[in-house]
Amino acid sequence: MSSKIISPFNRVEGDLDLKIEFSGNTVVKAYAISRLFRGIEIILKEKYPMDALVITPRVCGICGGSHLLASAQALDMAYKAEVPENGVRLRNVMSMAEMGQNDARHTYLMFLIDTVNRKYEKFPFYKDMVMRWAPFYGSSYKAAVVWSKRYTEIYAIFGGQWPHGSSIVPGGITCEPTPEDIIKAKAILKTIKENFIEKVLLGGPLTQFLELKSQSDLDQWSEDYPQGDISKIWIYGKEMEWDKLGSGSQYLMSFGHLPLAENYSQGKGELRFRSGILYLKTWEIFPLEQGNIAEFVTHSFYTYTKGNVGLHPFKGETIPIMPKENGKYTFTKAFRYSLNGEYIAPEVGSLAMLSVSLNPLIVDILRRRGKSVLVREISRILRLVLIHKFVEEELGNYEPNGKTYIKPDEKNEGEGFGLVEASRGSLGHWISIKDGKINNYQIITPTQINMGPEDPFGNPSHMSQALVGTKVDYTDNPIEIAHIVRSHDACMVCNVHFLDGNQERFSVRI
Repeated sequence: MSSKIISPFNRVEGDLDLKIEFSGNTVVKAYAISRLFRGIEIILKEKYPMDALVITPRVCGICGGSHLLASAQALDMAYKAEVPENGVRLRNVMSMAEMGQNDARHTYLMFLIDTVNRKYEKFPFYKDMVMRWAPFYGSSYKAAVVWSKRYTEIYAIFGGQWPHGSSIVPGGITCEPTPEDIIKAKAILKTIKENFIEKVLLGGPLTQFLELKSQSDLDQWSEDYPQGDISKIWIYGKEMEWDKLGSGSQYLMSFGHLPLAENYSQGKGELRFRSGILYLKTWEIFPLEQGNIAEFVTHSFYTYTKGNVGLHPFKGETIPIMPKENGKYTFTKAFRYSLNGEYIAPEVGSLAMLSVSLNPLIVDILRRRGKSVLVREISRILRLVLIHKFVEEELGNYEPNGKTYIKPDEKNEGEGFGLVEASRGSLGHWISIKDGKINNYQIITPTQINMGPEDPFGNPSHMSQALVGTKVDYTDNPIEIAHIVRSHDACMVCNVHFLDGNQERFSVRI
């Protein structure tokens, strides 16, 4: 038995450490460790409720718009706000624009650069991967840097800036775009599609790609359009056995996303991406009930006033303790969902988002191959193509003379929650208001859901499940572990925020 600390691990932020225990070359235990503390929930206590719209997006510089949207939806509910159709459409446009930049950057800047690892030097297609995906050098890498930025320009048109645009508020969106703004956003979409999505990512027509319904369709696409990066990922990924890595939890969860403007009311209504929990062993989809969510801190550097219990976010507490206690090793809480009398640890992200919505291509691959690193990457590319189309549709349905905002009556008492799909998966904000101030505010992030510690019953979270059983070729170059973790687009900064100067030196006993 041997162990290894991989640190720093993730490329978005350097806050993730992994402790891996090996038996030979096989992972037998895996612990995801957040060594820094996020104090946003403490900062928000006793603040004016609308301050949450400014403070919570600072949780993350990559998906701040998702935090803003979740916060606004929570206040929509607390204030019983109505959002006009144009407000819903523009919220969707901004959310998808942010997700588009992330999915492009994740694919090329975070994940595919691992293909130049020395493990793959003897593969016949290694040179092609280097020419396409090597950092700062590869043709597709450079294209992603250029064209992902254009999505943020769309966000800025309606949000004022990116990151940390502030136009999403309870009751809609404060921006009233001119016809020229809509035309400009459509023109940017067109250039992205022609120069990046169709030319680099897909190698063929976007509308034709969206007609793919099965694995055999994707095989055929790879023959018809072999120069597209998705074809290379699909073919090379199987050769590199990404389809055998990182299965993990058999539960896939999505909070749902993109409400249809026509029937939106206080966070309720039909969604383009449905909410729910898919159990892969039976293919049953369970409705999502946010009241079934609980957070545990058995192995986290927190304490609860009532001891070792699970708390729903409305009753949630953020009471940090010094990171020295035996058995506790992370500043991430353990997310669990109560389903049929047991607490489950689901996977969230692009794969879950599309699977719960029963996207036919992803469902067919899952049925034939099961969950893996490869299907996660295909899901993220497919989601990028889908949301590109949805942005076009929302802009096309925008009513030039319609309202974008209806001012709500602010309440001195109330509570609300906002559930959205951020780039990395399900994101939730819960607010409780008392005497006109924030009495409690809790945030659950997708990386927390995927990469939390064990619960009090000894059950691991999804990421640990995905890593256990993995065989690596070289323990000094465990690129297989990197693929699994990075296929989830890990971003631990959503869980942590402040660093004590001495904290880097604390020892964690697991």
